[in-house]
Amino acid sequence: MIESFETISEALVAYWTSPLTLSIVAVCAASMGTLLYVFLANARNAKLRVSLLTGFYVLTVFFWVYVAASLFFCITQSNMVAYESEGVRLAAAAAVLVALSASSVLSYLVWRFASSRVLRKLAPGPLPAEHRWLQDYVDLLARFEEVRAVPVLLVAKNDILAMAVGGRRSAILVSRGLLTLLDHEEAETVVAHELMHLKHHDAEFKVFSSVFSRILFFDPFSKLFDPAVHREREYLADEMSARSTGKPAALASALLKIANRGSPPRVVVGLSIYGRGRGVFSRYPPLKERIQRLLLLSDLLGVAGSSPADR
Repeated sequence: MIESFETISEALVAYWTSPLTLSIVAVCAASMGTLLYVFLANARNAKLRVSLLTGFYVLTVFFWVYVAASLFFCITQSNMVAYESEGVRLAAAAAVLVALSASSVLSYLVWRFASSRVLRKLAPGPLPAEHRWLQDYVDLLARFEEVRAVPVLLVAKNDILAMAVGGRRSAILVSRGLLTLLDHEEAETVVAHELMHLKHHDAEFKVFSSVFSRILFFDPFSKLFDPAVHREREYLADEMSARSTGKPAALASALLKIANRGSPPRVVVGLSIYGRGRGVFSRYPPLKERIQRLLLLSDLLGVAGSSPADR
């Protein structure tokens, strides 16, 4: 038993101190750092930032799978790794191959099927006739924003829910409870908020990162940086909705009503327009801050829209 432990220890030391292994780790770290630098340097390019974060997640999965595979091969093939000249190279090559395969397959499956899974769980249907005006409004707004028109689907639940789903079956989902709660103008600003998520490709990334943050529950990025990005995207969607509709106060009113009704269903936590949570681990900005920004924007738009004689 002691000899076996010593052999494994020697294999681990030989593997993690070899130039090849250190080079692989260095390349991963440099690639992650480059992606984050480009992300931070392109604050106004929403599509690029989402693509960079998606790539960062894929690279993070590769890195952790590589570490796990390396440990597996070091332990199971310790005699070869510790004592044979080609042992480290073979173990490193096998670990890289496993990591590439796992990260590629997992990323494809999540990106391709996660949104569809959300739709299946919520089972949305077409809007009833009395709410068709909401689809007409989204179609008009989509033409104005020069984005692809998407269907507005109804989730037949009394929970308060509003979210966008990206991918091949892009859609805006609203619940029966939401439409009962909000007035006409408030509902318009809420669907405009979700359309802005689709315009900036936040909808696909929200589902993608939600799945990966659960898989990478131990990774510091998924605990700190990822929620900060989500908070940023919520602020941006609020602002773009307010500017495109010209009704920031209506969106502020809608958020207050939604917040007073509690959190959304667990299945859409992190995906819906509002959720509870505080501090650096929350994917939602503080409600008070969102309201203050919207009311300030309402004042600014009011001043900009008034004539000189009124000032």
